[in-house]
This record gives sequence, C-alpha cells and structure tokens, in this order.
Amino acid sequence: MNLKKTLKPIKKKIIKKDNIFITIKHVYPHLSDLTQKEILDYYGLESAKDLELHVEKIKDRLLKSENSYKENIDELDACFCIDSHGDFKYLYLYKKDALQQIEYTYKSKGIKLKFYTCPYHCGWHLSKV
Repeated sequence: MNLKKTLKPIKKKIIKKDNIFITIKHVYPHLSDLTQKEILDYYGLESAKDLELHVEKIKDRLLKSENSYKENIDELDACFCIDSHGDFKYLYLYKKDALQQIEYTYKSKGIKLKFYTCPYHCGWHLSKV
C-alpha cells in the first residue's frame, strides 16, 4: 500500500480549504485578521465548502452584472448589492465616509442610519435603523 498516494487526495482537500480562506483575506482586507471560524461566522456559513459555494455565487453575480452593464467593476461607485427598492447600494470605501453620511443624514433629515460591511466588496453600506 502506497501511503503517500493514499494521502494525496486528503492533502489536496486541506490545501483547497486553506486557499479559500487565504483568498477571502486577500480580497477583503477588513477580514484579514479573522480566524477561519470568524470568517464563516461573518458570512453566516457552516463550512469551508459553504464558503466556496458562496464565493462562486459572488463570482457569477459579478460576471453577470459586469456583462449586462458593460462597465468595468472597478470603475463603479456602487457594488452589486441591491436595496429594498431594487436599486444598487452606494459603496463607501472608507468607514469615516459612511459615518460622516450617517451624521449628515441625521442632522439634515432626522433619519437614523447604521453602517455594515459589504459582503461582496471592501467597503460599507448604510441601512435605516
């Protein structure tokens, strides 16, 4: 029995599992300090396999959106998150900008907002409280 050959598929699975977390940490720097468990909790997922499926859905959604709008994803001011009215949500690249908008909206319109991290990009969205 060739033990090295037997363990090769297991090694591939472990490397693939680790790669998905490495990719997430690279693409989303605000998650770079989290453990694998914390990343799964962040996305509300149970396993690395669920995370792989989630990433594939994101890729498909971005590709479909990019193809249908014929724009470069990096040039857009909005990500592909949709609000309750079916419009694209504005993506704040910096937390301080999101906080400034929250303060401005409350002072000028009396509307309370909160911010949350975008699950698809590196940035924040606003939501009514």
